[in-house]
Amino acid sequence: MNRVTLRNILSLTALCVGVLLLVSTALSADLIPGMAPDISTSGVPVMDGTQYQSQSVAPQEDPDAGTTLYLKRPFGYIQSTKASHANLSILKTSIERQSKSTSVIKGEIKNLDDKVIDLIVLTFNLYNADGAQIGNAYASIDYLSPKATWKFMTDPIERSDLQFEKYGSIYIGVFD
Repeated sequence: MNRVTLRNILSLTALCVGVLLLVSTALSADLIPGMAPDISTSGVPVMDGTQYQSQSVAPQEDPDAGTTLYLKRPFGYIQSTKASHANLSILKTSIERQSKSTSVIKGEIKNLDDKVIDLIVLTFNLYNADGAQIGNAYASIDYLSPKATWKFMTDPIERSDLQFEKYGSIYIGVFD
């Protein structure tokens, strides 16, 4: 081999090693000890690294508060009361920009139970760059099957100043 070819091969090898180091560092950043989400009985663990300001637990609404929720359906309204327990895991959440002033919140939630969950309503608090709350967004599903994953998406959010979201609450209901 001549000197130019050998030099090119060594340069290419060094570049590949550098890229591999960067990729492995980025992939292992999620595995830093002490960065695991806080799991408590008063909420649902949030496995989310995409939020600008992350939180470890999404609060579940108090099942003893006696709240009744009425949901509009094509045939009328259906009544729901709060469930006392459901085993959920929030796998990921992200904001997706559809235009300069329109966004949606997308994510995935997994039913870890061996039973159907009748109703889940997610409430997101929306914030601007200054940290001021600018509104709410919602997503809901009826009858999430056991061990199933729900890929949710909120209705479009018409706010150009939206910077980040936090889970406001999770309502888990049982149809009466």
